[in-house]
Amino acid sequence: MNIKIKSSILFLSITVLSLNLYAQDITVGNTLFVHLKKINNVWWFVDANGEKFISTGMNHMQANIRFADYNKAYWAEKFGKDILQNERFNDRSTAAVKKWMAQTTKDHKDFGFNTIPYHRQLNIPDEYFEELEIFYFGKIKTGIIHANRVKKLSPNGKFPDVFSSQFRERADRIAKEYCSKHKDNKYFLGYTYEDLPAYEYKMYKQAHLRQNKDFVYHPWVADIINNKGMTNGKKVWLSILKNNYSSPKEMAANYNIEIKSWEDVAAIASWPEPNDKNKWLIDQEDMNKKILDNWHSINRESILKYDPNHLIFGDKIFSHGKGHPDWVFEIVGKYVDVLLIQDYEMLKPSHIKELERYHRLSGKPVLNGDASYAVTVKEQKASKGLQVESHAAVGEEYNVYLKGIMNLPFMLGWHNCGYLEQWTGGKLDDTGKQQTGLFDPFGKPRLDALEPIKKANINAIKWHSDAGSEKFEYSKRRDRWN
Repeated sequence: MNIKIKSSILFLSITVLSLNLYAQDITVGNTLFVHLKKINNVWWFVDANGEKFISTGMNHMQANIRFADYNKAYWAEKFGKDILQNERFNDRSTAAVKKWMAQTTKDHKDFGFNTIPYHRQLNIPDEYFEELEIFYFGKIKTGIIHANRVKKLSPNGKFPDVFSSQFRERADRIAKEYCSKHKDNKYFLGYTYEDLPAYEYKMYKQAHLRQNKDFVYHPWVADIINNKGMTNGKKVWLSILKNNYSSPKEMAANYNIEIKSWEDVAAIASWPEPNDKNKWLIDQEDMNKKILDNWHSINRESILKYDPNHLIFGDKIFSHGKGHPDWVFEIVGKYVDVLLIQDYEMLKPSHIKELERYHRLSGKPVLNGDASYAVTVKEQKASKGLQVESHAAVGEEYNVYLKGIMNLPFMLGWHNCGYLEQWTGGKLDDTGKQQTGLFDPFGKPRLDALEPIKKANINAIKWHSDAGSEKFEYSKRRDRWN
């Protein structure tokens, strides 16, 4: 046999092998619980019974919305008066809280939703969702890393030092307590961490700083490098400085500090403004990368130690505006099973490209965990969500968006923001806007929106089965694409 024929046969063999590998089904997770499966190049959630599904749900099952001044008496009558104590939500009223959870589950199932999403009340017996037979997320809180909430909610008012033994011990303790309760649960999807952290300086500046603030250390970096002594975190910072500067003298000149040797870095407990901001941004980004890697690796390791059965989703990642740089998705992708994002957009070509980017960089299927279309009703001043003209328009855009992302083989679903409307007089979150919803504060369904939404939810599996073979039908409200 001549060399040319041998080469042709070898090429054909490699091609066939490549095609077979590409076509192979892939399973991620324990098949006795909710897991992932890639079938004919399309990603799916698969339940413990082997049934494929796409995750849909309504965010914000929260006490401040259900029990506001204008509707708490109504719901106390429905669920039991002990759900309020001194006119405030009482999380210890177990029977009443379970009635609330049952009502929420019914509202979901009545309109084709199958998941209690990320945003829900933390201090409720979430394992009760097992009895209600609806999928739900776990929430692991090993540290507060949302920049606006750290000082108020973190035990010491600081970001977690992910290089410290204390953080590792805390992660292990929390995982042991929480994961041990959920490891055998069949409707449990898996674990989430924090909401909308800004992992690096540019995103932090975009999301959390006033435009007139030109210089600031990323607070997560600052809280670690400003510790006294040669901590583990300081050692990581020192290794970065050694890599980025030829000598202690060069580094000291940029940071306006006086040191004679690299070891003197241990004594620096307040890093001043640098002279060369571009060099400083490189230093800071390198530190952010190390922080992000440790945050995710330790959380994943701790969870899997006590629950090897369920999926890991990690943080719900801020994906608005300019978004995070590529390396964020590459690092996160090493440690999660599903990339959980928040991205409010009309369905348009540029949004499809962004979703494809997240998948390509992370190498993981994607779930849009929080987004919505909204109409501001007369009882509201300004509601969250991409504004449209009516509830019927909300239903229309929901249908367009869900059908569109189901045409992407790597998308696993979408969770609407939110569930109950919040009217004027309710406690607002950091956005300063009222929560939009598909039910009014007294549980009346907005049928103009919900009837087409239910049809879309029912069609999601069919649409996703045909992913990649359909033509995209984009939002017709082009004036709102920007």
